[in-house]
Amino acid sequence: MQVAEVDPIRTKRYVDEVFRLVQAKPGVEDILIMNHSGVPVKTSMERQESLQYACLYDNLREKCQAFLSKMEPAQTLTFLRVRTKYHEVLITPDAKITVLVVQNAKDSFINIKG
Repeated sequence: MQVAEVDPIRTKRYVDEVFRLVQAKPGVEDILIMNHSGVPVKTSMERQESLQYACLYDNLREKCQAFLSKMEPAQTLTFLRVRTKYHEVLITPDAKITVLVVQNAKDSFINIKG
């Protein structure tokens, strides 16, 4: 088996294509793509904001991974979805990059209080 099949290379072209595809989705407000070290490589955010999100994501990932390890030791985080009344954050980590998307969720949020 070739190394590329096990550990795919994430080229600039690949990152640009992922960014373009995600950006075309309705409701997307911000996109942050980080390398395996958590450093932003492409983003629609301001620089300081992208660095803050990257740092917060790393803390959240560590906590989620610790939780998953307690449930099933062989499991790793593959997708995380966090929703508030107005926003939804979708996080997809892999071996080379992590894609973090902030999207508008208020249009589909159901207000149960009336």
